[in-house]
Amino acid sequence: MSEPQALPENLKRYHYAAIGFVLLNAVYLILTYWKVPAFNITPQVVGSVLFLIVFIGILAFFVYRGSRKLVMVLAAIYAGRVLFSSYTMVMGTAFPLVPYVLPTTLIGFYLFGRIIWNWP
Repeated sequence: MSEPQALPENLKRYHYAAIGFVLLNAVYLILTYWKVPAFNITPQVVGSVLFLIVFIGILAFFVYRGSRKLVMVLAAIYAGRVLFSSYTMVMGTAFPLVPYVLPTTLIGFYLFGRIIWNWP
């Protein structure tokens, strides 16, 4: 039998990060479909959205259980997204949706940063 793995001491932060991850991605999706110009709803679009929702749910499940490596990867991805989005906004080449969804990305990065770097 394998030994039980120790739970992280700050498991509550993992729980907050997982719940925040799901909620912020829901807000991100709502803003995207609200602000992006009209498009046709096809089976491919519906399938893509369902896949994204399931993928977010799987990632959130592993974050909720305390997967530190996954949180490190997600923090790095979110840091890159924040930096690139900020750069494009400063340069004036940002997609029109970026000013609306950048706050959700920043908050997501903060939630992951709380776990990795022990932010308050």
